[in-house]
Amino acid sequence: MLLPFVVAASAVISFVLIMGRAYHVVILLVIAAGWSQAPLITLTRSDAFQYLDDVPAAVLVAAAVIRAFSSQDKRLHKALGLMLLLVILVGIGFIRSPDADIGIAQARQVLMPLGLVFAGFVYRDDIKWRKVSTYLLLLTALTVAWALAEEVMQAPLLDPAWYHVNVVGGNPRSMRMGLPPAYFADGVSNGELAFRPGGPFMNPPVMGFLLGLGAFAAVARLRSFARLGMLAAIGLTLFFAYARAGILLFLVVTVIYFIWTRIGKYAGILVGAGLGGYLLATFMEQGNTASHSDGLFSGFMLGLQSPGGLGFGTTGYQAALEGASTGVGSESLLGLYFAWIGWPMIAAALLLLIHLGKLLRRVPRTQSLPVWLAVGFLLTVASSESASSMASTPVLWLTVGSVVAMAVPLKPEARPVPAAMGSRFPSRPPLPRSTSRR
Repeated sequence: MLLPFVVAASAVISFVLIMGRAYHVVILLVIAAGWSQAPLITLTRSDAFQYLDDVPAAVLVAAAVIRAFSSQDKRLHKALGLMLLLVILVGIGFIRSPDADIGIAQARQVLMPLGLVFAGFVYRDDIKWRKVSTYLLLLTALTVAWALAEEVMQAPLLDPAWYHVNVVGGNPRSMRMGLPPAYFADGVSNGELAFRPGGPFMNPPVMGFLLGLGAFAAVARLRSFARLGMLAAIGLTLFFAYARAGILLFLVVTVIYFIWTRIGKYAGILVGAGLGGYLLATFMEQGNTASHSDGLFSGFMLGLQSPGGLGFGTTGYQAALEGASTGVGSESLLGLYFAWIGWPMIAAALLLLIHLGKLLRRVPRTQSLPVWLAVGFLLTVASSESASSMASTPVLWLTVGSVVAMAVPLKPEARPVPAAMGSRFPSRPPLPRSTSRR
């Protein structure tokens, strides 16, 4: 009886907030729902709360579709056309799935994240990003405190075993010392297992996305010692959690961004390439990181060989749980997209890379922080299937949508960029939308 109430209440609250144009509060609801989801499920032993994060995100996407359909903006009409094309491709992928449950789960892995990219594009000028960053800083601080307490205890504050088995669908035989395998890292401490705190998300990799996003908010909003203190706490937590995706996001929005803005673009590119090579060489020797890079490459090759993709149920975590996975494209969400959908997804990824490259060349360096976040997040999407988790990534997908909406200046650093999110989360673009040019 709790499930209908949770879903209905979350949907109604989200709808009322959208009608009042309080988009930033809807996003707060999305973030808070993801943050509290696993603890609520664990404490109540009710899987009704597993929909707590999906519902407000889905309502926001649906509202964006209605907004784009009723708008006079031709760019929104084009974006809506692409979104409808995606729905058709996902529908074809679902029909080809050998199992309906897997098909639904993997359709959600495509529609929810990319739907939020669409919502970020549509609402780029309407979201009060500065307030969103405040919410992120608050929840990041709470997450850091929770995870560091677990690190001191060398044990989770809430036992994640029931959640891992009964909600996630994990295999009880894969548990290590009574905990899900993600709570331990191999090969980082003289060959011994190292404990990884998972915080409220009860999963260190998923927690890493929020912490990386929190670092972005700290760079955008905080100054002086407050910024340094927050970044130090986030970096320490990421180190203990060994959250690869979070570490990557953290380094992109701090080290590479600061070099890019303070020293120069070429220095940023050089340091970024060197840092990326070092991290790749380091991570490749530890744990199962090799499966992440292999998943991207194999998924890309399979997508090239299959113009329409393989459809759902052929690979990925959900398929592996049912014993149906081929192993191709696993551990990489982008690799899975390539394998599932084929050429259309490869073309979309290439176009996004070209757009991000143009923005980095021409956007004023002090306004490039959101672009760097999008670059960092794209790298994590390429290396982690956890990027589809609505528990910690919705704001990242929304940010990518707002960056896609950025107009590329005609000349390098010639004028401000009309976009929904500058380096300090402006609530309105520097120029009216009518001046935007592609």
